[in-house]
Amino acid sequence: MGANVSAGEVGWVLVRRRTLKVLERAAILVMAVFSVVAPALADDTKPHVADGTASAAATAASTPSANDTTAKTATTARDSATASSIGVSGTGATPASSSAAATAAPPKPNSGAAKANATAAADEDSELPNFTPMPALDGNPGLFTLETGETLPKHGFSLGVGLNKFSRMPGDITSLQLVPSVGYGVTNWFSIFFQINSYDYIHVGEPSLLSLAPVNAANPQYQNTIYNSIIPSTGFPPAYVEDAPFASHNGSGVGEVDLGFKIGLLSERRGKPISLSIRNDFYLPTKTGLTDLLANQVQYGKFNYGVGLEASKTFFHGGITATANWSYRFTRDSSYTALVGGVPETVVLNLADQMQVGAGLLIFPTKRFQIMTEYDGTVYVGKGIQNTSFGARDPVDNIIGFRLYAWKWAALDMGYRYSLDLSNHRDRNGFIIKVGVAHWPSKPLPPDVVTAACALDRPVVREGSQDYIAANVSATDANGLPLTYQWTATGGAIDGSGPYVRWNSAGVAAGSYVLTSRVDNGAGKTASCTANVTVQPKPAPPAPTMTCTADHSTVLAGERAEITANVNDVSGTAIRFTWQSNGGQIFGSGSIVQLDTSGLAPGIYTVTGRAENELHSACDCTAAVTVQAPPAAPQASKVSACDFAPGSAGADNVCKRNLDDVAVRLQSDPRSKVVLVGYADPHEARAAKLAGERAASGQKYLQEKKGVDASRVEVRTAAAVAGAGKENRRVDIVFVPDGASY
Repeated sequence: MGANVSAGEVGWVLVRRRTLKVLERAAILVMAVFSVVAPALADDTKPHVADGTASAAATAASTPSANDTTAKTATTARDSATASSIGVSGTGATPASSSAAATAAPPKPNSGAAKANATAAADEDSELPNFTPMPALDGNPGLFTLETGETLPKHGFSLGVGLNKFSRMPGDITSLQLVPSVGYGVTNWFSIFFQINSYDYIHVGEPSLLSLAPVNAANPQYQNTIYNSIIPSTGFPPAYVEDAPFASHNGSGVGEVDLGFKIGLLSERRGKPISLSIRNDFYLPTKTGLTDLLANQVQYGKFNYGVGLEASKTFFHGGITATANWSYRFTRDSSYTALVGGVPETVVLNLADQMQVGAGLLIFPTKRFQIMTEYDGTVYVGKGIQNTSFGARDPVDNIIGFRLYAWKWAALDMGYRYSLDLSNHRDRNGFIIKVGVAHWPSKPLPPDVVTAACALDRPVVREGSQDYIAANVSATDANGLPLTYQWTATGGAIDGSGPYVRWNSAGVAAGSYVLTSRVDNGAGKTASCTANVTVQPKPAPPAPTMTCTADHSTVLAGERAEITANVNDVSGTAIRFTWQSNGGQIFGSGSIVQLDTSGLAPGIYTVTGRAENELHSACDCTAAVTVQAPPAAPQASKVSACDFAPGSAGADNVCKRNLDDVAVRLQSDPRSKVVLVGYADPHEARAAKLAGERAASGQKYLQEKKGVDASRVEVRTAAAVAGAGKENRRVDIVFVPDGASY
């Protein structure tokens, strides 16, 4: 490796840089177009039906939202009013009991739909999710680079293409990779995947920190390795990037192939508490010769093997999926024949194994817009060839971004990557931009049947109360088809639609009424259920009660106190109020009046109110108001003073402390101000001007050092007293509170 670089090599570097810029700009253009177009392509509130089966959105139409207050009320009703559930029927099927329908198992987290048939085999997956899980960078279901514990379903597949930029040390290396990947589900628990680093651009920020860089070509060989010493000293340790051991200059190349398989051990889709899987990776090089590897820079040149473990768990009713990954790559040692000082010698490449650990969160995994964050690190296990450190040996990255679906089977991932521990690196910023598609096949539909059970939050209301009764129907369709609901009542009014409604008792006479819900799946199957409501006669209304409160129990003479009457009258008739007081004047009418205390002597005064309904039932209340004499008017006062040397207008430290104190007082009383009165001895030169300058210096200090507004500091001068001497060389600090004058 010579230290000189030819013009052709320089030109090739420029071409590669231009290629990198084109790829980055293309990625930005794809992001912008996708962000604008995607929201218009589909609506995640619409039902999705694919591959001959209903999507989870269909079931969602009959399932309450977690944020629906009415739905929560009705859900409570299912638990507390099972006794009021009456009748379950399904067209073309044997009627099921109401308790069986009401206690149907809820959907599994993140499955997107309930089980289609209670008798389905235990190892069958749930129905299709609202939005198909997208592949990670390697083709398996996951986030950006981390995977979940799930495998692809049988005959399911995924395709992805990603741009991945990250940083490494030494050499301040940044790598931009173009990574296509494919995954395929052989069975529900066994899937295979393929990934290739089809284009990897290496940018070396500090070539002098890499042993293989041309600038270090003249340095002596380190022992019998492929590396030169990092400085011109025999036996001085080399420096190289452990997961890019041949990196030395700006350039690009094709990376290795990752071919592997994944075995699912546990799956939340099949009813297990967590998802857990193991994976095996076979890393196949496309370059093996030393000359090719030095030019390629982005491979190891040897077949390597890896094993991994992925686990994930969905929390908060499918709102968050947490995942944790662990993997271990066994890096094989290799040897090559190279010229060392013009003599062919066998040189070695002994690299450390690589253990990768990571954890991440996928927020809103069933929604169109998902938030993702990852923390992952690489730990190099074993010493390998001695390596000069220019920073942390084991890189740790954080990636945060989002996933946006254009269709339920296609999405764009965008993430910002930041290297947490490579603090000496020039460019610790990176990114991942990935477009993925995935297909999850449908399952054969079981025999269709619709079941329904009605429930009320309470079966009894009182006549004339105008109370509402929350009613709900728990309905299921064996094939997950979308359901529609129609409610009728023999009296009263039905408010709302769907599985959760309210029955309005306004204007309904005492008696019994029947609420009926008819459920239709749109494919010829229906079910109906009923619930009974009892309206009890209203009793004779009791006498009203009344309380009075004053907004201020103590006021100053001349102020007003507001008196409020609170009447409890179940008759519902109009109320007439009368008021009187043993002092002052009452202003206003109705339930709120005011007591004017103008001219009252200090003391306690009582306001009495009376409320009478149209049934001539009346009640009284009183409220006491204490009247106090108004406080004395505020007065301005001298709080401190500043002394000055003869002929000087500069404030000393004692003066500044006094000004600091008054600044605190101004801050605690925002409507106050301060007056600075300057004095000068008649024997001082320019005595009148000097007095003003002394006061102005205090004003300047308060404004510039303490941030006091200029409008709150007034400067004055006063005549000195002949013969007063030192007392004439001062500034009086007068604090003027709000309402005072000076």
